[in-house]
Amino acid sequence: MRVDDTLSRLAGTPPYLILFVSGKCWMHCSHCWFHDVWKAEHHHGEPLTTAEIEKIARSMHRVSFLSLTGGEAFLRDDIVEVAGMFGRLTRLERYDIPTSGYEPDLVHGKVREMLRVNPGIPFRVGISLDGTREIHDSIRGVRGSFDRTLETIELLREVKRKCRNFDMGIITTVSKHNQEHVRSIGTLVEEIFPEGEWQVNFIRGDPRDPEAADISVENFELAHRMIADRIERGCFGGHDFGFLGPWLSAKNSLRRKVILEHVRKRRAGVRCAAGTLGGVVYLDGGTYPCELLQESMGNLRDYDCDLSRLWNSKRASEVRKMIRRNRCFCTQECFLTVSILSSPSKWPSLIRERFILRRARSSLK
Repeated sequence: MRVDDTLSRLAGTPPYLILFVSGKCWMHCSHCWFHDVWKAEHHHGEPLTTAEIEKIARSMHRVSFLSLTGGEAFLRDDIVEVAGMFGRLTRLERYDIPTSGYEPDLVHGKVREMLRVNPGIPFRVGISLDGTREIHDSIRGVRGSFDRTLETIELLREVKRKCRNFDMGIITTVSKHNQEHVRSIGTLVEEIFPEGEWQVNFIRGDPRDPEAADISVENFELAHRMIADRIERGCFGGHDFGFLGPWLSAKNSLRRKVILEHVRKRRAGVRCAAGTLGGVVYLDGGTYPCELLQESMGNLRDYDCDLSRLWNSKRASEVRKMIRRNRCFCTQECFLTVSILSSPSKWPSLIRERFILRRARSSLK
């Protein structure tokens, strides 16, 4: 039996799961790949119901990391119940939700409810901020979104101050439409969220606006240098909740370097763990190794929403074989996370980043 199949069977289900729970969104982002054209081509059924998601959760024993996403996950009416299911039915170690933050009161209210139903479980919200007011609103396609996002950031900063198992960060996706403004975005982030993390993503997939993907890696590298400078100045010490928190911050630092290696050298800087330790479940139950791969592992509805059966099926093994044969690599941040954490060759670098952040935290005290 191959190593990847052995690991998948030992895990039973993917320890790192991205679950799409909503196709609705307030935004019309130019860089987004999860747009109406993509959904029309790839979704072939109604969204998973609450009962079906409960079956998925029951089929999983341990979930190291769960990302509830979309679309806009906070627009799903039962999103608090869904989060509670995984907290109640699985050994959920950590979960997150990315959001545009367009409805401050709604996001704030549901975040507080999730913290109530999953007490003590580390929960993180990543809020998208793609530029100063004019640039952000233009990229997002919604006037006034910048001001609403800043309001959400301030509300969640207050939650973070009061609840130790809650964390938040700001996410910027670098695209053609904001790449020349990376420096001003970094300055803005430090002004509005000086104690927190700025995560910079590389645009991926086939965006709503194809021109958005025309970017220069030098601009992504500039963002990387600005983040490194913040850390050196002691302006950001990283996550501090639980044993894994600081290590995840170290992973984020290392991940930026791996992405640059992927882009500049056009080769894998780490073995891909998608389809083995990480997976994606879309709205209609379609299950894939990664958001960027079109090879389906099957649909959960054909397995009575038992993810364990699907994950260890013959078709899933064939997809893993394809990934290994093609020596797959990309800049998808989520799957680089699980690939880095499961690659012994990267552990010395991870430890080095951890000590850098630890020194930064010490300077903050």
